[in-house]
Amino acid sequence: MEDEIEECIRKKIQWPQLPSTVKKLLGDSPKEYERYIYEFSIKNQLRFRGSLVRTIRKDERKYYETLVQTSIQRLMLYPYHLADMIVKGLRITPYIYYVEVVALLIEMEKSYDTMPNFTAADCLRLLGIGRNEYLELVAKARSLGRRARSKALRSLLPRVPLSIPMQPWWRVELGYVLEDDVKPLCESERALIDLLIDRGSQTAGTLDYNVVNTLYRRGLIYLDVPITAADKVSVPPLKGFVMNRIAGDYFETLLYKVFVTVDEHTSVAELASVLQVDCELVKQAVSLYCRLGFANNLQPPPVNPQHPSWRNAVTQHNHQPYRQIAPLTFDPSVDDDALQMEPVLLKQEPSTSKQSYQQSMTEYPSNSGVQRVAVLYDSTLAAYLMMGNLSPTLKSHAVTLFEVGKLCDESLDSLLVELDKVVADPEIEGEARRYLAAAACLRIALRALRPALRPLDLLRCEALHALGEQARNRLLTTKYRMAISTAPLCRVARAGLAAGCLPHVGPAPPEASTPWMRLYLYHVAGYGPPTLLLTKGTQLRGVPRPLLGFARLSVSWWGAEAALESSVAALPAAAALAAANSALRGSPVLIQAVAVRKTPSLTRLVFPMEADADLESQALWSRHAGLRRLYNRLRLSRTVGYVTLADIGVPDLGCARPPSTVQLVPVRKKKEVCGIAKPVSELSLSSTDSTEKTQADYSKSIQRLQSPIESHFAVTPTADSKNGSPANGFTSVECGQLLCEELDNLAIDEKIKTQSIDCPDDIIPIHSNSTSIEDLKETNKKHSIDNSTSKDSIALSDDLIPIHSSSVSIENLKFDSKKGSETASEKSMNQLNDLLSPAEESISMFTQLSDKLTEMTAEGDSGVDTAHNFSDEETCKPEKWTILDLQFGIPLFDETMCEQICHCLVDRIAKPELLEKIKEDNEFIRSDILKFVSQCQYYPGEDMGIVKRGSLVPLPRKNLVFENGRITEWNGK
Repeated sequence: MEDEIEECIRKKIQWPQLPSTVKKLLGDSPKEYERYIYEFSIKNQLRFRGSLVRTIRKDERKYYETLVQTSIQRLMLYPYHLADMIVKGLRITPYIYYVEVVALLIEMEKSYDTMPNFTAADCLRLLGIGRNEYLELVAKARSLGRRARSKALRSLLPRVPLSIPMQPWWRVELGYVLEDDVKPLCESERALIDLLIDRGSQTAGTLDYNVVNTLYRRGLIYLDVPITAADKVSVPPLKGFVMNRIAGDYFETLLYKVFVTVDEHTSVAELASVLQVDCELVKQAVSLYCRLGFANNLQPPPVNPQHPSWRNAVTQHNHQPYRQIAPLTFDPSVDDDALQMEPVLLKQEPSTSKQSYQQSMTEYPSNSGVQRVAVLYDSTLAAYLMMGNLSPTLKSHAVTLFEVGKLCDESLDSLLVELDKVVADPEIEGEARRYLAAAACLRIALRALRPALRPLDLLRCEALHALGEQARNRLLTTKYRMAISTAPLCRVARAGLAAGCLPHVGPAPPEASTPWMRLYLYHVAGYGPPTLLLTKGTQLRGVPRPLLGFARLSVSWWGAEAALESSVAALPAAAALAAANSALRGSPVLIQAVAVRKTPSLTRLVFPMEADADLESQALWSRHAGLRRLYNRLRLSRTVGYVTLADIGVPDLGCARPPSTVQLVPVRKKKEVCGIAKPVSELSLSSTDSTEKTQADYSKSIQRLQSPIESHFAVTPTADSKNGSPANGFTSVECGQLLCEELDNLAIDEKIKTQSIDCPDDIIPIHSNSTSIEDLKETNKKHSIDNSTSKDSIALSDDLIPIHSSSVSIENLKFDSKKGSETASEKSMNQLNDLLSPAEESISMFTQLSDKLTEMTAEGDSGVDTAHNFSDEETCKPEKWTILDLQFGIPLFDETMCEQICHCLVDRIAKPELLEKIKEDNEFIRSDILKFVSQCQYYPGEDMGIVKRGSLVPLPRKNLVFENGRITEWNGK
């Protein structure tokens, strides 16, 4: 609502001409519209003359007094664009303004960080008060009494402004001068005052520098920095910038937008066109940059003739990089009392003698030549370079990367010089090692990319998002031809959106930094660790069944950043559950099984495959069925990045035929259960068998059917072992005694009653209306040839094939009892044995026995790549390495990987003929992931269509589990 009203105020639309919709928003009240006009004008520091506020307020002086007072309360920048009215009308110079700002902060006992960035930088330039000086002032102010505290406090502040650097092309303007102010002046100073009164503003370079500096410190003149629409500026590495906080006012927002847009080849008028902002506002922003020393005017107005005194003038800022040490007192030879000037309120409106500087509106075409290449990074890289304390000069580049959000190709040479000074130390570990690695990888990337892709700019993703979608697209399409991302990026970077419509070598969808991406990878590949994606509010009362047997779990909540470490943050199971339950109160959580006993070992493979010089890695790409599927489905041959593989302690059996879509099946309620699967121990082999034979067969079956945890996770021998102890080394006398008692209590009942029993929670029900276990047993008894045949037919098979309750039932196991063939009898009983296997309990994807691992190496893999119509020709083999994560872009944590990927990108990817194909690949990945997310959100019967992409990634609506190579809805067990 306010946006529509403010837009009408900007266009100076009066009440009678307002649209009816806006009038309704204002309640058809002209007074309400006047209130909006006044508040908007004060907040945006609008000039009284020429704006809509003049029609509702008649007292111009009072308006400016309110504007200044409100700006001080909000700690805003001094309104330099209104200096002709504020200095000449209210006698408030920038020095007096910032004295009031600092005094206000001290009186309110606020932290120095409360002062916004640009306000603090201007205050440091004029008063010399930085962080250390402010803390000193606060300590002194606490010792003052309450009586006349305000006046005593101001006595602690500097009495005159510092001698600031001035450029000869700046303009000298006359302030408000009283007769008493002229009396102590010397002849040269009086002559300059008379010149300004008679002829108006003058170019500073044509005047005596020492006289100008003295009158400026007395507050009798002020300086104007003229900027025309045709001017072009460059932004060198920042010095003297204070990193406190962002206030969010209108002018500060514009300053940051201009920062990320400006370059040496773009004029002020072109900047205004890209940002769709009034050119006068852009001039004000660029003028402030030049005043603070953050930008240099490449086309300053000529100064003829230049006064000889300017040869030794201070024209450049001599900042000590981010060591804000400046004296609160000045040269004792200077008479501070003579320079001090108190503000005086005028009794009548003065006549101004300012002559407006003639500005050329001619728009020069950009001479940038070839379109540039954008390398997208996030705030993490800038933070690493700053926190590393690698060198003061490199820190200034890091501040530029963070605050400006951009480093042009023209400034990269100085950055590379500083990066070359960073020397890696093998003894450094922890966070400091990460900082060194980031600097080293950035140097390698720039050295490899610049010769072939120059001109090349570094752009921060968050700064591009601040521009808005339309301004960002105009900037990128005008200046750039391609975007390349670093990796991994933080979740707020959203490099795919930041790159706009450019061909982008990096993460395409916003979901790339969320748990959706991992589930999508596992779904496509058919490989991955047991994973649970739990919705907000879920509570875990124990270790979920898919994660049983794993001693260490990985927990990451929604919005967690990608890790750069060489190891996964694995927690013990108990600690992981506690952390998950705590995080689930506020966001969804992803839990993954990452290790059976110890922290998993990781390996990373770069793509495309040609970028990896390691023959073993290339062989893994060609041998691993899941990697082949990912390579084809995500079209990794035309992008760069790396895949993280983990050895979690057990082989990943994968999925021979990964489903092309995710189809969620509603979890059946307990009352809908019609039958149950009975334990093997309760089945009677035959009514004529003896107890001894039954016990022998049962003992034989027990040796074959071991606990999944024993057979795989703990690697406990399934037969007699020489050492006689578990392979994992964990033993317990109490557990052993309890196990013996349970086994002794297992009695084989030859006559099992056929009535149904209640279904326990850990038994998967079998839905059948016509065939029962007794029918199968009776048919088997009639067609058995002898006792041995009967025993062999019921003996459990070593091949445990999973049975999926959604598609298999007892009716599928019916056979014709009249045929009487031995083959039919054996086949039916083998199917029964498969049905009773523990694989139906869905304990995890690793529940098959080790005998199954050997047999599956001979089976074929029929996984189909839906994106490329490509089928794996080899088998889906159990793999030591399971797929953990995939990241697109240039890695900035491993120097070898970074160099390999950069060279491959230059040689094979960044080709003009591939740019359109890269855009097509990104569009396919975006749409494919959206389809996947939609399938994971709804049941087939309640399909709400494809999820639409917005500014926020949709949160999961259901608890999901990935196991046995498939994604299903978790039943809570």
